[in-house]
Amino acid sequence: GIVLELLKEAMVSKLGDTKGFLIDGYPQELKDAEEFESKIGEPKLVLCLDCSAETRSSQNSENTETTEDRIESYYQASNPVIAYYESKTQLCKVN
Repeated sequence: GIVLELLKEAMVSKLGDTKGFLIDGYPQELKDAEEFESKIGEPKLVLCLDCSAETRSSQNSENTETTEDRIESYYQASNPVIAYYESKTQLCKVN
């Protein structure tokens, strides 16, 4: 809720100065996407920067097991979000 309110405030303050917004890393879960749409509106386009788990883990200097757990958690949370926007034809995947 806090993140969404901060996003909304930032977006509203710039409405007259911009043609759109790029929000990095949000929504992370399906409930976040649904709440964003109900409180702010539907996005016109959602970009998904798609890369393999191997690429993601190679960019991280943490413990390998910790990194693998975080990547697995990311994919489990993001796959429903990706499917949601794919069904609405708002998703553009970039490899």
